[in-house]
Amino acid sequence: MNWLLVAVLAAAGLVIGWCLRPLVVRLAAPADEPPGAAESPPGRGPSRRARTGPPPLALELCTAILLGGLAARVHPGLVLAAACWLAVCTVALAWIDVATQRLPDVLTAPAYAGTAVLLLAAAAASGHWPVLLRALLGGLALAAAYLALALISRGAVGLGDAKLAASLGTMLAWSGWPALAAGVLAGFLLAAVYGLGLLLSGRATRGQRIPFGPFMAGGTLLVLLATL
Repeated sequence: MNWLLVAVLAAAGLVIGWCLRPLVVRLAAPADEPPGAAESPPGRGPSRRARTGPPPLALELCTAILLGGLAARVHPGLVLAAACWLAVCTVALAWIDVATQRLPDVLTAPAYAGTAVLLLAAAAASGHWPVLLRALLGGLALAAAYLALALISRGAVGLGDAKLAASLGTMLAWSGWPALAAGVLAGFLLAAVYGLGLLLSGRATRGQRIPFGPFMAGGTLLVLLATL
């Protein structure tokens, strides 16, 4: 294990998380709130309902831990870069989804594009073109599966989830079809445990919608840390 790389990426994660915070705060504002209201001081006009974003250091520490963990587990460098790019995007998306139950295109599109481009570079450097093809097919297959769920689930799964699934599936399928299946299963299991906990504690009712993006991302990142 390259401890220097782990330390460097963990430190970079702190900085990246700090840089992400203004974007997360802005995108996590209620959809009907005027632009800029989320940054207004508490108690003034629309900001009474504004989302203040993640707790202090939460976003920064999440990003640092993930990047440090990926640095310890994922190789070679370009694949690590793809995993880190995806992790940074999904950390921001998870916080936004918790606040608004939305996964904005301004982050889901770069998540997929950056992951695909970096894996393309990894395939070009190593000659692993069949692996890249499998990754791209896996991303498309998972996106199509979530799109079908979005159409039949009556709001339990959204179109944003399907868009996020494209990048998650691409990264997982780079490791193989078993990793793709494991990542999907892990996401559903995490969501089921969370939902059951809410029901047992009386904090939610049957049929209440919960944001699914954080569990999709969490399942993917757990599998990446375990397999790559």
